[in-house]
Amino acid sequence: MSDKIFIDIVNMSLVGSFAIIITMIARVCLKKAPKIFSYVLWVVAFSRLIIPFSFESVFSILPFNATPLSTDMLYIETPYVETGVKAIDNALNPIVSSAILDNTFNVYQVAIFVGKVIWYSGVLILLIYSIVSYIRIKRVLDGSVHLRDNIFISEKIKIPFVAGFFNANIYLPKSFDNTQEYIILHEQTHIRRHDNILKILAYAVLILHWFNPLVWIAFRLFVADMEMSCDESVIRKANTDIRKEYSQSLLNLSIQKQTVGTSIAFSEGNPKERIKNIMNIKKTIGIAGVVSVILIAAIAICLIPDRPQFSTVSEVITNNPSVRKSNISYAKMTTEDGNVDIIDRDTLDHILVFIETLEINKKESSRSRTEDRDSTNKITFYRSDNTFDSSINFNQDYSEVWISDNATPSFTYKVKTPDDVKKQILDFIRISND
Repeated sequence: MSDKIFIDIVNMSLVGSFAIIITMIARVCLKKAPKIFSYVLWVVAFSRLIIPFSFESVFSILPFNATPLSTDMLYIETPYVETGVKAIDNALNPIVSSAILDNTFNVYQVAIFVGKVIWYSGVLILLIYSIVSYIRIKRVLDGSVHLRDNIFISEKIKIPFVAGFFNANIYLPKSFDNTQEYIILHEQTHIRRHDNILKILAYAVLILHWFNPLVWIAFRLFVADMEMSCDESVIRKANTDIRKEYSQSLLNLSIQKQTVGTSIAFSEGNPKERIKNIMNIKKTIGIAGVVSVILIAAIAICLIPDRPQFSTVSEVITNNPSVRKSNISYAKMTTEDGNVDIIDRDTLDHILVFIETLEINKKESSRSRTEDRDSTNKITFYRSDNTFDSSINFNQDYSEVWISDNATPSFTYKVKTPDDVKKQILDFIRISND
């Protein structure tokens, strides 16, 4: 179980790293757009870091398989990684399968064990640090005086911040100026948007992926976008232009920064970057908002799903006997474009190789085994005594395939390149008719 958790984390970290890079690039493109869009965009990257499964889509831009590492590889003699990038697989697999320690273990097993121990140690250290920080904050806030609603005044803090999960409170320093009501509005905006919960969840992701420097960068940028989007919300809702006073308060409080753990402080983030953004805030979102929504939707469509994983028929459909058999004497092709009997041995062998090496999706498109599936196009193989051996069935547009024999039919699988398959089938028909 511990092996699977660690391997899932590593796989998610690899996928999440790619999502973070794309998000950072998109963030640059959204530089002049309201920061709420950059803030929302981080949900896509963090979802890939915390959800160990997804669905497949041809729109995915993921350049490698989502699960290059597998627990199954721990129990076979020659383990391998399957990134889906041949150059990387060819470089890594001779290494991970190398035997060490008097052939007792291989590199893959040792790497997983050592990595697992280091990862669990790091998670434990960060959890202890988080608990200690929480206890310290609780002690600091003890004795806070209730001001109104969920707002408290404390003599022990220097900056305003939000603390708590579901029942979050706002804590203000004793020196708080009542004329700075917009600071309270800032913290109330955080609570209304549940930023305090989102930050804690993002911090939990950081703990799980502490070994990945890109996740640390993502967390910092996520918090920065959260604060700047909150600034924008307050400025836009103000009846007067408060940008100057707001920026001055931010600058003054940034000088008095103090550590508040996963709580949300008014002066968090880069003051210079926030002030620059505040001075550029416009009352209306305009066309930038429409473009930003389209960009976020496109990125979500391309990053949330996994890319389809393909392999050959002989590797995927393992629950059916191989089509290649020495006692097959001829075949019949029945298609919308023509029918033909394949008697020539060389052509028959070429067809058998074509079927075995046909690339299909590793994940079945249907688990139905019924014989009434769309088999508009079919290659049927017969033995020397003219009895049925097996058949390769394609639907009308050659996008799906399944195998049937005298035993149990296979599941249905998606074909990687239907047009190429159709072309090859037509070539076989043409050669046999010549």
